[in-house]
Amino acid sequence: MPRKKQYQWKISDEAEGVDSLPPSRSEKKRQSLALQNMGEELTRLGPQEVKNLDLPADLREALQLYARIGDHEGRRRQMQFIGRVMREIDPAPIRAMLDARREVSAAATAALHKAEQWRDRLLTADEAELAELVDTLLAARPKATQPAAEDGPKTGTGAGAEADTDTTAEAEAKPGKKALGAAELRALAVAARKEAVENTSPQARRALFRAIHGMLA
Repeated sequence: MPRKKQYQWKISDEAEGVDSLPPSRSEKKRQSLALQNMGEELTRLGPQEVKNLDLPADLREALQLYARIGDHEGRRRQMQFIGRVMREIDPAPIRAMLDARREVSAAATAALHKAEQWRDRLLTADEAELAELVDTLLAARPKATQPAAEDGPKTGTGAGAEADTDTTAEAEAKPGKKALGAAELRALAVAARKEAVENTSPQARRALFRAIHGMLA
């Protein structure tokens, strides 16, 4: 066999060997740290969340046992065991589930903050700004949350309007009620501001927050 061809085969064999080289020590350390962080993230989940995740049975059992351990040393050893279990399974599906959960959690937190900001704006707006803010809020609703029918009966202004606000607040507090219209939302905001001024139970303020959060969710 020609030496040149033999040499080419040798180069080919060596090239194939490069791809099959074991990971370096630093790469192993990075992988181990990533798995450890993932395991610690799993231990911070609630029991129901662990149960709902599609985890290998041995990992789920290890996490459930970790949650029942109270002493520091016991938890440390169980965490080491969880790390060993993590090294024996494919972490990619678990990472995907945790990433998806984190995105949902971040979106829910952002929605709460946005609802709080809108509630505070409605509570601090003057009479002239209130109607405009309510219209802007209703226009910002996703189409799925907008009522198919027209808004409910219009509420008047002055003393008569204030008389209806408590009833509106109580109705909104009940689960399953349809999204509020402009007049109802203004009345609820007025009732909530009255509570703040009189330092009474914040029923209307809570109902206002729930209504806004439901609109923007």
